[in-house]
Amino acid sequence: MSSAILLFFILFIEFFAICCSVKAVNTTFGCTAGERKALLRFRESFSDPYSTLSSWKGEDCCTWLGIRCDKFTGHVISLDLGNKDLQGKTLDSSLLELKHLSYLDLSGFDFQYNSFPAFIGSMKQLQYLNLSLMSFHGVVPHNLGNLSSLRVLDLSRIDDLIVDDLAWISRLSSLEHLDLSYVDLSPTKDLLKFIGRYSFWDHFAKLSKLSDLRLSSFKFKVKLDWVPPFQLRWLVLESCDIGGQFPQWVQMQKELGYLYMENCSISDTLSNSLYKYKNMFVLFLSNNHIQGPIPNNISQMLPSLLELQLDQNSINGSLPDSLCEMTSLIYMDISRNHLSGNLPECLGNLRDLMGIGLSSNEISGVIPNSISGAYLLEYLKLNNNSLTGKLPFTMKNCTNLIVVDIGENKFLGKLPKWIGNYLPDLRLLRLRNNKFYGQIPFEVCQLLKLQMLDLANNNLTGGIPNCFGNLSGMVPNSNYHYDWVAESFTEVLKGLELEYSSEMSRFLVNLDVSNNNLVGKIPWELTRLSDLIGLNLSHNHLVGEIPELIGDMKSVESLDLSNNNLSGTIPSSLSDLSFISHLNLSNNNLSGKIPTGRQLQTLDYPSIYEGNPRLCGAPLPKKCEEGSMVQSIMDNHVAANEGDNIIDDKVLLSIVIICGFATGFWGVIGFLVINKRWRQAYFEFAEERIIRRLFGG
Repeated sequence: MSSAILLFFILFIEFFAICCSVKAVNTTFGCTAGERKALLRFRESFSDPYSTLSSWKGEDCCTWLGIRCDKFTGHVISLDLGNKDLQGKTLDSSLLELKHLSYLDLSGFDFQYNSFPAFIGSMKQLQYLNLSLMSFHGVVPHNLGNLSSLRVLDLSRIDDLIVDDLAWISRLSSLEHLDLSYVDLSPTKDLLKFIGRYSFWDHFAKLSKLSDLRLSSFKFKVKLDWVPPFQLRWLVLESCDIGGQFPQWVQMQKELGYLYMENCSISDTLSNSLYKYKNMFVLFLSNNHIQGPIPNNISQMLPSLLELQLDQNSINGSLPDSLCEMTSLIYMDISRNHLSGNLPECLGNLRDLMGIGLSSNEISGVIPNSISGAYLLEYLKLNNNSLTGKLPFTMKNCTNLIVVDIGENKFLGKLPKWIGNYLPDLRLLRLRNNKFYGQIPFEVCQLLKLQMLDLANNNLTGGIPNCFGNLSGMVPNSNYHYDWVAESFTEVLKGLELEYSSEMSRFLVNLDVSNNNLVGKIPWELTRLSDLIGLNLSHNHLVGEIPELIGDMKSVESLDLSNNNLSGTIPSSLSDLSFISHLNLSNNNLSGKIPTGRQLQTLDYPSIYEGNPRLCGAPLPKKCEEGSMVQSIMDNHVAANEGDNIIDDKVLLSIVIICGFATGFWGVIGFLVINKRWRQAYFEFAEERIIRRLFGG
């Protein structure tokens, strides 16, 4: 018995040594010679203009960029060359020699509009295939249905790719993720026949393992009594023309965790659309025609929801208190609907909430004090409603706020100083079109990360704080533009109301205090904000000259100083604004010649300068005369001094007293210096008075 155990132990040691030697051989020699040669032939079929694949050399292809090998066998199992700026005329079929390749990502390749490579349908071992954003054209080959092991298929955003028949998808029995976004699924004759006879979903009957489905930009019809054989976990139907009622077969997907049905022409109610999805964490039904109120039992229907996106629909009624029971909710956007009533007092119960979007509704009342309970809030978008009252002091507890947009409401009171003291991460503060009054508090200057400040259309008074020049989020080379997730919003710029996507809004830097009652000069410190794209100080009572350093604001595209009492000449540095495309200096007291040169020459609309009778030069019809220009400048300086409210009465009184003293003093002393006889008599008189005082005479 002992000898048998000893023999078994010896055999085990030998087997272990063999395994170790095999592993050592593979570690030493890397990938096989045949697979290395196949990869090199594949590499020769396209160009690499940026030398991205400079590492593709040497014996061990497992060390090359984008290559991953099995650590025991050395076979190439993954080829990931997605978005590497590679170009070519065709895909070389040498990839067929990579018999163990299970992961293939060639997304973003530019293959100059060649037909789809049919040989890929023979790579039956593939489990992941991503050919998105490529330049193929023509019809997807039906032999892709041979990829029976495929779990992920992404053919999205290939503009000239046509799917003329979807029957081949029914053979992909292991499919979990399908993305056909923006693929041309226009109804050819065969496709019309295909849809009309069988209905699209009949061809998915064999996909019993399906758990993830993406079918964007697709038109199809589904039989009302169709019962799917699978339970999806991930369903994306972006821009699919479903129309009418919410699909019943979707309601049957009880295991759904992620449902994305944006722009699908759904006109049902939420009560008919939602089932009790116990596992759903994201519900995205934006840009449809959903009607009716939010169900009172929505917290029971979606108990695990993290994100609720219902914006751009026709939902009415008030916000139910049951929303406050969805304590897992992180983001909620129900903007652009027809909601009314007040904000629920219980909003503070949503302690994990990071974003609220309720803009463009008909909500009234005040912001409840309980909002302080949602202390993780980063985004508060309540603009374009009928909210009133003051901003609650309890909002100071929401110290993570990045975006506060409460414009187009009926808020009143003074601008609260606590905004600058307690909200250090603010990037966007939008308070336009309200009833705020009083001076702009200096505490606003403590919002160093601020990129957009919009206080337009209120009743603000006083001057523009000089410390605005310290807003470092509005200067170049600021890292603040990159360390936050931006939100889409609407802003007035270049005289137009423009909507900025989340991708663009991160880089918008704007300062707008127009349509108030601000006085005083334009602080020259504003010219430090050289990352500003828009500056609007119009429709106030500002005086003095335009800062000479205005040309330092190199990024300005829109500058509006109209309808003030500005005087002096237009600084020549204005012509240094090489990106400016919107300029308005009308209705001021500016004088002299309009500067020319560079980008300023393209702004040849006289309306830019109208209402300044002392201005001359193109594009105005009034020509400049040299003599009159000098007199105009002199007159302008007099007018500027008359309108300057910086020198107060005490300073003027001091100047008068000093001038009077100087006149009297030099009137006497100067006369004594000039007349010798009077000088001698004055000194004799002074000497006699001094002697009398000393000796008591």
